[in-house]
Amino acid sequence: MPKNDPIILPEKYYLDYFNYVLEFVEKQYDHILDKPEHLFYQSFRDLSEQAKCLYLRFSNRRGDFFRINKITYQEIPDVHDAKEELMHQGFIRINESDDPNQFRLFTKSELVNLFEFILPSQKKAEILEELTEQEIQIVHETEEIAEVLKNEEVDFIKLLFFGHRGGRMTDFVIRDVGNIKVEGLDESNFEPWFKSRDEALSVMHISQLKRMIYELQEANLPLEDYIEGMPWETWLSFPRSAKSAEKLLLKIAYHFEQIKLYDKALFHYSLTSKSPSRERQVRLLDKLGNKDEAISMANQMAEDPQNATEITFSTDFLNRKGIRINRSMTERLKNAPSIEIPNPENRVEQAVLEYYFDQGWNGVHAENFLWRGLFGLTLWSVIFDTRHGSFHHPLQRQPSDLNDAKFFESRLESITELLEKFKSKNQLLKHLQSIYDEKYGIANRFVTWHESLLPAITVMVEKLPLKGIKKVLLEMSKNMKENSAGFPDLFIWNESDYHFYEVKSPNDQLSAQQLFWLEFLQSAKIKVDVLRVKYTH
Repeated sequence: MPKNDPIILPEKYYLDYFNYVLEFVEKQYDHILDKPEHLFYQSFRDLSEQAKCLYLRFSNRRGDFFRINKITYQEIPDVHDAKEELMHQGFIRINESDDPNQFRLFTKSELVNLFEFILPSQKKAEILEELTEQEIQIVHETEEIAEVLKNEEVDFIKLLFFGHRGGRMTDFVIRDVGNIKVEGLDESNFEPWFKSRDEALSVMHISQLKRMIYELQEANLPLEDYIEGMPWETWLSFPRSAKSAEKLLLKIAYHFEQIKLYDKALFHYSLTSKSPSRERQVRLLDKLGNKDEAISMANQMAEDPQNATEITFSTDFLNRKGIRINRSMTERLKNAPSIEIPNPENRVEQAVLEYYFDQGWNGVHAENFLWRGLFGLTLWSVIFDTRHGSFHHPLQRQPSDLNDAKFFESRLESITELLEKFKSKNQLLKHLQSIYDEKYGIANRFVTWHESLLPAITVMVEKLPLKGIKKVLLEMSKNMKENSAGFPDLFIWNESDYHFYEVKSPNDQLSAQQLFWLEFLQSAKIKVDVLRVKYTH
């Protein structure tokens, strides 16, 4: 196939993207924007075009400091004038900070030349530790160093657009040069990420706390001295900030658990039910001798599990405490069929496939590839339906609630209706072919665009019971974060039969998610088993 000509972006593409973000946020978030952002909007729009470009060149790069004499951009013909304008309008300041991070802008040889007390034999890291704010004035006497201002306003505007602080303006570039194709979305249905300014600020504050914690741990400072009195209750009260807060709570709690501050660990685990919070609490309560509390929480997990890991952990824990629940990975492995093969040089799954090839079977290393692909193609219209308030900007590659229970709850009717349309395997296959042809190459979290995907899915649909396929797809949609993984390693077939196998070499164990899918697939009348591998030498 002939290669397409490379796409050349406009010279000031980054200014176009930023202007788009400004207009989008101004329209979508009028209920959230306040005086700091309004002032930024007004002052930025009053800048000349080349001053805007220079500010964005600074803003889009890492760090707060830049050496003016190192700045050269073809689309900014007069850096000096742009710099002066930015300085007078309060977007940068020149040589006013004494932050030692400015020394990082210089090479080791430059620093040696600037400061007589530095030895050429010293490493740059040692030099940076030795230099302090007292030496900054010497640097400022030799050249201009710009410090970028209004970062908080820019970060907040980007947060409103992307929904998190990790959003990158380069995502526009990736889309427009064709590296990633994104699904066309109905922008009229876009909903704001945040319902209120307090919710957006909560996400911002959690992100800042996360950064502070990282810096404290890097410096080996006691975390417990710095995070007392955090407004967790407020952060957990908003849907968007609750997600960030729960992740951070787990990280903090695990840190305290590792350094044996168990009471602090239990406190922070108790603020969230996000897995594995309950498992860690049971383990800690048991360790501290609170057996009854541990058993009570384990029973709660067994009765209302969040995922397969909670089912397996609670079962094993209660069994150890003499509360018998019939569920055992060990029994499953012990009773599984086995084959003998030579000890493979590479992956055992490939060796097992070759074993079955020699016996006349066809097969693929399926694992999550096939089932995820089948899900993504079959339910494409459901995944990218913009009517559920889970799409917020045109660069999104998946709905924002995909990993939440809300995804299934709000789309159950659509999922059920779609699956019921397929009265025969032939109807499902025609649907898969149509979606594959129409959407080929578009980013979908579940679909790996590979030439082997559709042929293997076609065989799977032809061999498996249609009712069982629908049951699996419905179960996947209930918990996309957990249930889109853990599927059996191999799918093999011949003219009259098929089988899925979870391959386990002598020292391998079943994971909770693998056990879950083994049992679920069997309940759906799909042929599946663990396959134990024994090595002949």
